[in-house]
Amino acid sequence: MKRLLASFAACTIVLLGTPAFAGLGAAASKSNESGYEAWCGERGNDCKVTFGNGKITVDGKHSVSFDDITYITRNEELVDLGPQYVFGIEYLEDDMNEPEFAEIIFIHTNTSNRFWRDLRRACRKCKDRDATQVEVNIKD
Repeated sequence: MKRLLASFAACTIVLLGTPAFAGLGAAASKSNESGYEAWCGERGNDCKVTFGNGKITVDGKHSVSFDDITYITRNEELVDLGPQYVFGIEYLEDDMNEPEFAEIIFIHTNTSNRFWRDLRRACRKCKDRDATQVEVNIKD
């Protein structure tokens, strides 16, 4: 009987020490945790873009809330070295009268596909009109 209780106690301790997965657990995507190395505004202008805490952030200091994104685009352009992928992000913050537009540029196809997925997730208010352009209504 003592052995049975000891075994039960040991199993209970192991089960209590095992982490529980919330939501979808191990299936949750972590693709944007480290961010994206990109060019910002123009080719050769190195920057790092991250998604988190309800914001898209460039170089760890400039950020826009997901709620302030009004329009996003994805364009593939053929340049001398092959394709480059240009993402447009239009945003309108509370203290702004007119929206501003930013461009993020990649040359790696798989990275640009992951970035587009994360950008569409960030712009949850956007209505997907086609595969390359998404628009929302500007704040009232």
